[in-house]
Amino acid sequence: MNKHPRLTDDWFHGDIPANVEVGRDVHIDSAHAFASCLSRRTPGVVLEEGCGVYYPADISVAPNGVVRVGAYSCLNGNRIVCHELISIGAHCLISWGVVLTDSEPTATATLRERKGTLASVAGDPERCLPPVGKVRPVTLEDNVWIGFESVVLPGVTIGRGCIVGCKSIVAEDLPPYSIAVGNPAHVVRHLEPSDTEAARQKAFRECLRA
Repeated sequence: MNKHPRLTDDWFHGDIPANVEVGRDVHIDSAHAFASCLSRRTPGVVLEEGCGVYYPADISVAPNGVVRVGAYSCLNGNRIVCHELISIGAHCLISWGVVLTDSEPTATATLRERKGTLASVAGDPERCLPPVGKVRPVTLEDNVWIGFESVVLPGVTIGRGCIVGCKSIVAEDLPPYSIAVGNPAHVVRHLEPSDTEAARQKAFRECLRA
């Protein structure tokens, strides 16, 4: 694996891990975003063309985890906690304070399970805490917008063109082109698709008439 060049004027003295695949015209504020990226996969993180990772984004990836971020998506100061797979589509906007996690919170585990997990991690030099509960992939399809300080829980798929309101907890799948808010998040409105090929052609025709 090739080592990435150090970011110019980065206050953080660490490097972007070599198994982070960076596409053309990707913007990364600071390598600190990958300080807790422990993935041993190749690639462990994929950042496709034109996407952005803005401080204080935190991409925490366990040794067997993979995070994929589609083209022109924006990670704006959010946190990703990935043990196996988190996939973000193209043209997504993930606002500050948002948490995406593919592992269940340890609060759902028994005391015995938590004790066993802590005992196992004590001998790990990287101190990588394994998941206590179930791990289920998280998928955000294209053109999704997640409002600030929302949480997307394990196993959730958020359909294309969805909007999730601020401070929402998404525990179940959301259908494409829906607006969801609340704790737990529930659909309050459905949108007309505006990103289909037919919609684009219609927009072009309207521009030509203007």
